Amino acid sequence: MNTLEHPAPPESRATVGAFDLFERLAADDYEQLVILQNRETGLRGFLAIHDTTLGPAFGGVRIKPYAGERDALDDALRLARAMTYKCSLAGLPCGGGKSVLLEHPGLDRAAALESFGAVVESLRGRYFCARDVGMTESGLAAIARATRFVARDPAPGLGDISEHTAIGVWHALRAALELAGLRGKIRVALQGTGAVGAWLARILAREGFELVVADAEDSRAAAVAREAHARLVPAGEIISADADVFAPCALGGVLNRETIPRLACRVVCGCANNVLASPEDGDALAARGIAYVPDYLANAGGVTRLADYFLLRRGGSGPSLMRIYDRTLEVFRAARESGITPERAAARLAAARLKARKTFRDVSWEGALRPQA
Repeated sequence: MNTLEHPAPPESRATVGAFDLFERLAADDYEQLVILQNRETGLRGFLAIHDTTLGPAFGGVRIKPYAGERDALDDALRLARAMTYKCSLAGLPCGGGKSVLLEHPGLDRAAALESFGAVVESLRGRYFCARDVGMTESGLAAIARATRFVARDPAPGLGDISEHTAIGVWHALRAALELAGLRGKIRVALQGTGAVGAWLARILAREGFELVVADAEDSRAAAVAREAHARLVPAGEIISADADVFAPCALGGVLNRETIPRLACRVVCGCANNVLASPEDGDALAARGIAYVPDYLANAGGVTRLADYFLLRRGGSGPSLMRIYDRTLEVFRAARESGITPERAAARLAAARLKARKTFRDVSWEGALRPQA
C-alpha cells in the first residue's frame, strides 16, 4: 500500500476521463476494475478488486439507485479498499473487493444479476461475493445460477452472516466500553435496523443495554423496538440522542462536520461501512473525547465467518469473532502510543500485512474455496 489513510475525496466531475480514472486507481493501488454493462438486461455497475496480496478478494454486491456513474464508482472503490483493510486487520487470508450495481428503470433485476454472476465466474475465484445493501436471497440465487463464487445464506452450517457481523460489533463494543471506563447501565442509540442492526439490537437487549432505535423505514424500526424493548425516535433525532454509545448501522458518511457536534455519546461503534465522511472527522471525534472504533474493525464479523467457512473450512467462528475484542484493544493501544487517532492506527496495522510487491495476480483461487452445496 502506498497510502495509510483514506484518499482525498475525488473531484465531483460528472464524467470519468481515462487519465482521471487511472490516477484514482493508482492513489490506493487498486488491482482491477471491471465495468459492468449488459444492454439486454440493463446491467450497469462496477466490480472493484482492491488487493489480493493475502488471498482472494471478498466483498458484497450492493444494488441501489445512484445519482450518477461517478457516485457508484466512488462507492465501489471506497468499499473495496475498506474490505482489504478489514480482512488484513482481522488476520484473514483474503483481500478486498466490492461490486456496486445501479438500480434504474430499465433494469431486469434477475437477468442482470445472472449476467453479473457470469462475470464473477470468469474471474476464476479472484473475487468472492456475498450479500450487501439492496441484495435479497432471490438475487443471490440469480447470481448463483452463473457462478460458484457467491455466498448464499442457506449453505449448510454457514449461518446468518448478518448475525455474525453483529456479534463482531458486540465484541468491539465490549472493548471500547472497557477503554472508555463505562460500566453499569449503558444506553445505546442505534441508527439503522436492517438485518445487522436488528441482530445487534437483539444482542444488546439480551446483555441488558438500554436501547434507542431509529430507521428511515418507520415500520422496520418499530418492529425492532418492540422486540428489543427499545425506545423509538424519528430518524433525524438519533444522532443527537442522549446515549453513551452511538451505533451507526445504516449507510456511510453519517459522521461529518455537521453531525459530529450533535453527538451526545462517548463511544461510536457500529456495523455501517465508511462511517466517517473524511479522515479529518476521526480527528474531530478524538478532539471531543469520543472513542471511535473504526468501521472495518468493528464490522469484520461477517467476512470473518465467510473466510472461516469457505477458505479455512472451520465449522464455527466463535474464537475468530472474539479476536475482534483483542484487536480493538490493540488498535487503541497503538493509537495512544503513537499519539494518533484509532482510525489512523487501524490503517497502519492493516497496511503492515500488505507489504508484498504489487503485481496483477492472474491466478485461480478456486481450488482453495469450499464448494457451494
